[in-house]
Amino acid sequence: MQSCGVSVAVAACAAARSLGSASSSSGDEGKKMAAGKASETEEDFPTLTAQERDSLAGIDSSLFGFQKLHEDGARTKALLMKAVRCYDSLILKAEGKVEPELFCQLGHFNLLLEDYPKALSAYQRYYSLQSDYWKNAAFLYGLGMVYFHYNAFQWAIKAFQEVLYIDPGFSRAKEIHLRLGLMFKVNTDYESSLKHFQLALIDSNPCTLSKAEIQFHIAHLYEIQKRYRAAKEAYESLLQAEDLPAQVKATTLQQLGWMHHTVEQLGDRASRDSYAIQCLQKSLEADPNSGQSWYFLGRCYSSIGKVQDAFISYRQSIDKSEASADTWCSIGVLYQQQNQPMDALQAYICAVQLDHSHSAAWMDLGTLYESCNQPHDAIKCYINATRSKGCTNTTALTHRIKCLQAQLSNPQLSSLQGKSKMLPLIEEAWSLPIPAELTSRQGGLSSAPQQACKPNHSAEGGGPSLPPHVGPLGQARGPVLPRQEEESLQPGQGRFLGQNYRLVLNSCGVTERA
Repeated sequence: MQSCGVSVAVAACAAARSLGSASSSSGDEGKKMAAGKASETEEDFPTLTAQERDSLAGIDSSLFGFQKLHEDGARTKALLMKAVRCYDSLILKAEGKVEPELFCQLGHFNLLLEDYPKALSAYQRYYSLQSDYWKNAAFLYGLGMVYFHYNAFQWAIKAFQEVLYIDPGFSRAKEIHLRLGLMFKVNTDYESSLKHFQLALIDSNPCTLSKAEIQFHIAHLYEIQKRYRAAKEAYESLLQAEDLPAQVKATTLQQLGWMHHTVEQLGDRASRDSYAIQCLQKSLEADPNSGQSWYFLGRCYSSIGKVQDAFISYRQSIDKSEASADTWCSIGVLYQQQNQPMDALQAYICAVQLDHSHSAAWMDLGTLYESCNQPHDAIKCYINATRSKGCTNTTALTHRIKCLQAQLSNPQLSSLQGKSKMLPLIEEAWSLPIPAELTSRQGGLSSAPQQACKPNHSAEGGGPSLPPHVGPLGQARGPVLPRQEEESLQPGQGRFLGQNYRLVLNSCGVTERA
C-alpha cells in the first residue's frame, strides 16, 4: 500500500533496521552492554521475524474498520500486539531516538487494535518529528479516525479533507466521504452532509456502511431539513430495494411511520395515523425487539383513543428495551386520562427518577397534584419543570406558579385546600419504595379501582381502568416528551459514540422538528 510521501514499506524497513540492530546479539551494541544486562531475555525485548516484518509492511490505517480482528483475524491481531510490544521496547531502549516513521506505524497498529489513546500518542509523536507529515495520507487518515472516535469533529474533518486534497484517489476516499457526511450531519451542516453522502453513494469501492444505510441517511437528511415529501419518497424508494437488510427495513419503517404521525403536511390526521400505525407494525415484524418502535406505536394508539392498545405497546417497549423516562411519562398520561391518579403518580415518579430533568414528567406530575387539590406539591413539581433546560413553556409555568402561590396566600381559599390528601406528598412519593408487585415484569395485572379525581385532560367517555403499572426502574435517559399525548416527540440530537453510528437515530444526529 502506498500513501503520499511515506510508504508503509519505507516505514517497515526503518523499523526493521532499528529492530534488527536492537536484537543483534553481537557487534558494537553487544560489546557496550554491561554484564548484568547481557542476560536480558527475548521476552523483555521481543523481536520480529523477517516473515512477520513482511506481513506488517502491508498494514496501515486504511485497514481500520475492514480488518475483523475479533472474529477471523486472530492471527493478525496477535501479530499486531507483538509488533506493538517490539516497537515499544525499541523506543524505550533507544530513549525515543528512533526514526519518525516508526511512530507512524505504531499509531497504525494501535488504531487497528482500537487502542485509541496509544494511537493518538504515537501519531502526535510522528507529527512533531516529521516536518512533511502532511504528505502522508495514511497518517492523516489514521489521525482523522482517532479524532472521529473522540468526537473531535473539527479536527477529524480537517484531517480527512487534507487526505482528499493531497491524494484524491486515496483507497478509502469513500469511507472519508461517509464519515464527513455523518459529522456534517451532527454539526447541522446538512448541505455539506448531503454532498458527501451522495459522493459515497456513487463510489463503487467498499466502506463500513452498506448502500442501503447510506440511502437511509440521505432520506433522513431530507426529513430533518423539513423536506418531508422528498424524505417520504426516499424512504419508500428504499423500502422497494431487493434484499434489504432487516435492520435497515425496520428503522426505515419506524422513521417513516413516526414522520407521518408528527408531520401535518403529509395529509389529514386520520390518514396519517392509519399509515403510521401500519408502518410501525411492519417495522416490528422486521424487528420485534425494538423498544422505540413499540413506544412510537403506543403514542399513535393513544392519539386515536385506543388506550388499552397504547398501554400494551408501552409495556412492550419497557420489556424490549431499557427503561425510558419517556415511556413512563406516557404511561402516566394514560393513567391520568383513565382517572387512576395513584398509578399515574407512580409512573411519573418512575420517569423523573430515571431523568431528574424530564420537564414533561414534572409538568404532568404538577397537573396531577393540582387536579387532586394539592397545590403545594403542584408548585414544587412546576418549579422542577422550569429548572430543566428542555422546558419549552417556562413563561406559562411561571405564571401558573404565581397563581397558585396567590391562592395559597388567601386564608379563605387555602383553608379549603389540601385538607384531605388524595396522593402522598411529593417527598413521600419520591422516597417510598416501589412495591414488589410493581417492580416485577411478570407482576399481576389486576384492575383494582383507584380513588378517582378529575384530571385536566381526561379521556372522552372514560373507559375501563388500566392495570397498575409494572416494571423495574433503570438508568436509561431519553429525549424529552411533550406534555400532551397528541403532540409529537422531538428526538434529541445526541452525539456519536465511537463506532456506534449505523442506524441508531439518536447517535446519527437526529435534530428536533419544529
